[in-house]
Amino acid sequence: MDRVPLWTRAVADPVFRAALIADPLGALAGAPEVDASPDQVRRLDALDPEEREEVVLGLVREVHWRGAQARFGTLGRDGRLGGPPEG
Repeated sequence: MDRVPLWTRAVADPVFRAALIADPLGALAGAPEVDASPDQVRRLDALDPEEREEVVLGLVREVHWRGAQARFGTLGRDGRLGGPPEG
């Protein structure tokens, strides 16, 4: 079985992502192919669900943002190509 990095799975799989936010130990127990370091598991488990949601969704947003920039070039935080309009 190929191993999948924790954050790769969290970005690619919304069901796993939701489970990771709700119960990281349960999510990982149900996904033996996911490769997570003991430190990653401890850090996630130490956060309360609201903090976990902020961390996990922030990472997902950043990955998608960087992917969009790689595909389309410079983007403003408002989503416009080339960045925000000159003022």
